[in-house]
Amino acid sequence: MLRQFFLGLPRELFDAAKVDGAGHWTMFTRIALPLCKPALIVTLLFEFQATWTDLMRPLIYLRDSANFTVPRGLKALLDRYGFGGEWHWEIIVTASVITTLPMILFFIGQRHFVEGIATTGSKG
Repeated sequence: MLRQFFLGLPRELFDAAKVDGAGHWTMFTRIALPLCKPALIVTLLFEFQATWTDLMRPLIYLRDSANFTVPRGLKALLDRYGFGGEWHWEIIVTASVITTLPMILFFIGQRHFVEGIATTGSKG
């Protein structure tokens, strides 16, 4: 996604900076980086959500309950209090609600999200 965004940046901006004597690093930090802020925020949100909701990898390699991720902890709660457990659904529902709270970040960053998606596919 970032690649497509960078390809959509106007080439004339970089040509003008090159004429002014800017190097590659200066062009990146002063032109490309500020322009790609919406795409970086969208990528950050996607990666955060993917990591936050990942269950398969923690199921494979985490055994110590002190190191459980949130979805792995929910699975442990479900195993203990849900199916085949003590049937305390209020604990499971409360933990599920708390787990979804960080997705409020999506709603806070929704303006950047929509702007990043809208400008990623456009060319010039």
